[in-house]
Amino acid sequence: MNELQKRIFSLKEEEASPNRSDRRREPRVQVDRLVYVQRADSGDAYFEEVRNMRDLSRSGFYFITERDSYQPGIQLHVIPAFGCFNLEYLGEVVRVEQLPLGEFGVAVRLLHVENKMATPRSNTIATFEALAMADSSPVQLPQCDSDISS
Repeated sequence: MNELQKRIFSLKEEEASPNRSDRRREPRVQVDRLVYVQRADSGDAYFEEVRNMRDLSRSGFYFITERDSYQPGIQLHVIPAFGCFNLEYLGEVVRVEQLPLGEFGVAVRLLHVENKMATPRSNTIATFEALAMADSSPVQLPQCDSDISS
């Protein structure tokens, strides 16, 4: 095995290591934007809330809540606030971290865009939509090295 192969294999092992602190595949942007969150499978555990995102990427976001209802694997309807361009997504909780002061950090992966505009709206979503329209400053996501710019 030559020196280049040794370096490539050691990098692959390092990336696959469970001790690696940052397994993110896409760059994150620190943001203070609202996000509407509603449990997708309503049932007895129905909830909805509006929170501030802490960071955001093209495929997900992270927020903090006092609610202990989040668990990895549950699906959510989410609307990240981007001013007049607020799309509703189906998301999945991928990580929940217990934080000090009884709070929880929740990481959500965005699965796909949904079209739920015909469904009845609650007071929480109506308030969220009004606040999201008022906060219309753009968010710039970092470009990935693999992106092709025109």
